[in-house]
Amino acid sequence: MKRIIGILIILLLLYVAYILFVPLTIPVITYHDFVQKSVDNNMQITEDKFEKEMKYLSDHHYKTISLKDMKCYLEKKCKLSRKAILITMDDGWINELKIAAPILKKYDLHAVIFYVGEHLDDDNPNFMHRDEIELLQKEYPNIELASHSYRLHFEDAYKLSKDELEEDMKLMKKEITSSYYAYPYGRHSKDYQEALKEEGYSLAFSFGPDGEHRKVKQSDSTLAIPRLNMSQGMPLWKFVLRINWYK
Repeated sequence: MKRIIGILIILLLLYVAYILFVPLTIPVITYHDFVQKSVDNNMQITEDKFEKEMKYLSDHHYKTISLKDMKCYLEKKCKLSRKAILITMDDGWINELKIAAPILKKYDLHAVIFYVGEHLDDDNPNFMHRDEIELLQKEYPNIELASHSYRLHFEDAYKLSKDELEEDMKLMKKEITSSYYAYPYGRHSKDYQEALKEEGYSLAFSFGPDGEHRKVKQSDSTLAIPRLNMSQGMPLWKFVLRINWYK
């Protein structure tokens, strides 16, 4: 009995030391397209896999935060739970509405969609259009909408001039009111950050400096927030390790 008590005391002390001395980092996980069963590429997530991951978060009492919460944390104005997590989805795929949104609502989880504005009125059936965006905002208040540019969703967008970037941001502001942004392909530049500041954006998400995927530290720049990309080939055990222990 004394040995068991001794082990419990050691474990308790280790936990207290962890809370006191290990800095809090926040996982920002990122999804793209969703499918029901068969995937065409590793960036698509099956409905079953996504539900298992969201159920894990719910069953283990993770606290899905908002963009406002993340801003508060990075500005050192508030504290977050060690089980805080931000769920993001990029581009505005139609199955973010048809597949992901009902699962998020089922488990009472908050999330963000970084939307590409040019899809509002185009004829591409793979993306949400204006009517679907209105439906999303009406039926799923647990999902925020933010900017993924208006029409700059290509890898070299970060090489554009500051004026060109600002012009695109102005177009997006006319359609979606948000002070939060995700860089196309996670790539950015000094001019990009300056343009965001001038257009009133307070947070911008990348995939880490030089493509580094990691969790968010409180010392990170508000205009270069790293994220962790999710893929179909990642088993649940690796998902758990990534959100808990990955840097």
